[in-house]
Amino acid sequence: MRHPSVGPARLERDPGHRPGSRFFIALGLVALTGCAVDQRPAEEAAVDAPDVSGAAAMLHASAASWNAGNLGGFVDDYSDDPLLAFVGSSGVTRGIDAVRANYESGYWATGAPADSLRFEDLEIRPLGETHALALGRYVLFQPDQGAGETISSTGWFSLVLGVEDGRWRILHDHTSELEAR
Repeated sequence: MRHPSVGPARLERDPGHRPGSRFFIALGLVALTGCAVDQRPAEEAAVDAPDVSGAAAMLHASAASWNAGNLGGFVDDYSDDPLLAFVGSSGVTRGIDAVRANYESGYWATGAPADSLRFEDLEIRPLGETHALALGRYVLFQPDQGAGETISSTGWFSLVLGVEDGRWRILHDHTSELEAR
């Protein structure tokens, strides 16, 4: 036997009732009660977050390799996964060999980069236990003796980082150069 407030008879007597509204209310209640909310103390919740300081150190060491003219050290921070993607002004480059070739034919065409590199405004956000998102600005510059520096190129980058073999590596690099003013 049906409950008197449910079924076709009830629908005919209640002109304001919309078919399926109970379903959506029930679905909403299930969604609300089924959502897990982390109510642990902040100190305990932070234990699960990966240590991204190693990712920042990797990026700064990468810039140091660039500045030393060490292309191998610079490129070694990229993953050797065939799905590695570098997205820049010329499109998408896949795989470490193609990324290395782009650097060799571009910045390293004379055997070493003409400009020094530094990263600014670096923000690294954990994405689970073994991944992170890095956002920052690159600056290519030529130091001047006593007069400051000349900026050759600057722009923004976002990197998807992952831990491979116990260290942070770049899985995806999207770099956009800012237009000269």
